[in-house]
Amino acid sequence: MLELLEAALPGGSVLVGHVDWENGEYRLIDVCGEVASELPPGSVLPIASDSKHAGNGLLDRETLASLSVRSYLAVPLETSAGGGAITICALASGTDVFKRSHLDLIAVAGRLLTYEWESVKWRADLRRLSERLRDPESTDPLTGLNNRTSFMQALEREWRLAERGTAESFIVGVRLPNLGEIGERHGEGLKELLVKDAAEVLEAAIRRSDHAGRLADDSFGVVLVGCKGLTGAEAFFARFEQALERVTLERPCSLQVEFSVKALGACDSPEAALQDVEEAIPA
Repeated sequence: MLELLEAALPGGSVLVGHVDWENGEYRLIDVCGEVASELPPGSVLPIASDSKHAGNGLLDRETLASLSVRSYLAVPLETSAGGGAITICALASGTDVFKRSHLDLIAVAGRLLTYEWESVKWRADLRRLSERLRDPESTDPLTGLNNRTSFMQALEREWRLAERGTAESFIVGVRLPNLGEIGERHGEGLKELLVKDAAEVLEAAIRRSDHAGRLADDSFGVVLVGCKGLTGAEAFFARFEQALERVTLERPCSLQVEFSVKALGACDSPEAALQDVEEAIPA
């Protein structure tokens, strides 16, 4: 979506960020275009001291000048998490380059991004409600995902289908390598909260035909059923990482994510498939 806006807007730089009115900051979630090297995701831009609402006066003028930005638009996204908390900004080095049509274009793109955002949230809420109906012996008590045993049972079924050529499926390993460090530095409470965040995003990122489970303290497994090759697996990686970044934006620290993937039909057994992806995930 941001790449399309970059191509359609003059100036070629688009930002999506979270407005923290209390601290006077605009923290970037995603960046596209010429300023990406100077402002990677996670960067913070100051808000103009006289700004009271999202609009053309949102960002600090001196900071924009230091980036050679002379024109910009800011359009808030209306989400149930708080209208205007997430804002799209378009930047340009020229003067008075943006027109009403550009504002309308950003507004339409914002509605599409809002739909994606809300979809993840709704699915996470639905997952929490459905946890009460699950068998406690087959689910992980912290996240509500399949535990290792029940994930292995699903993996065995999908491996048999993949071996017969019924469906092209992939097994994915997901590890949170800095989870232990977070627990040591910030405590077990925040560590468990971030694991729950990751589990909610994981279940929202997969399709109904897929399977997800918690394999260990810091790792998850996913079976992507009927996945369209590595391109489909990479699309899943992107969905998961982008949604996780948004969901954990206001946490005091962020999660690192590492992936490994293997075609299920290329594995000698479901046990071998699981072992391969677990050993392949960078520690």
